[in-house]
Amino acid sequence: MPWFALLLTLAGGYVTLKLYGINKSRGKLKFLGLTIASSIFVIIQLSVFIAGATGGSAFSVVSDFIVEWGHIACLAFILSSLVVFIRESKPVFAQFPMAYTALPVLILISYFLVKDTYALKDWLLSIYQGGAILVALLMYSVYTYRKNEYVMILSGVFVLLLSYIFYWHIPAISESEPWVWKLLMVIGLLTTILGYQKVEKATGLEVALQKEPN
Repeated sequence: MPWFALLLTLAGGYVTLKLYGINKSRGKLKFLGLTIASSIFVIIQLSVFIAGATGGSAFSVVSDFIVEWGHIACLAFILSSLVVFIRESKPVFAQFPMAYTALPVLILISYFLVKDTYALKDWLLSIYQGGAILVALLMYSVYTYRKNEYVMILSGVFVLLLSYIFYWHIPAISESEPWVWKLLMVIGLLTTILGYQKVEKATGLEVALQKEPN
């Protein structure tokens, strides 16, 4: 279904633009990794769309390479950003060194070691994706408990969790009805980025109020 790849490309492009805007205006390092990850996601989906639309076997080989390594690179940057989020949620005295936030990039090395083993590759991708979603789910559950502004982000992550479950653990849907998990992914991405915008707007308002003279 190349048209769903195009839909994912458009959704990913929208998310990338919004994340870039947040990162540029707020100057927050934690959004940099997410911006890079969403950019890679756009490239992945665009290559899938082109391969499906052209039907050429030559580009399919290139597309498969982009999809395989793009997925793992995307996950590395997402995990790195989540580590930055966790670091910044702690008091200054309890924060771990910033260098530790780059550790998720090491999954590229672990994937390289098993790149020729199909079963292990799928197993690693499943663990990495599931781990990233569960970390985000736990983190934003705590944030939502503290502030209601995070509920939309939490909802988006939950929809992404459903997409993950349908893709990896329900073959009847992932193989016969792939549009289900793809549509859920689109909804999850859009809901999450709208949640980020809402939180950043609320945060910016709080900062502005704090700067106002009494």
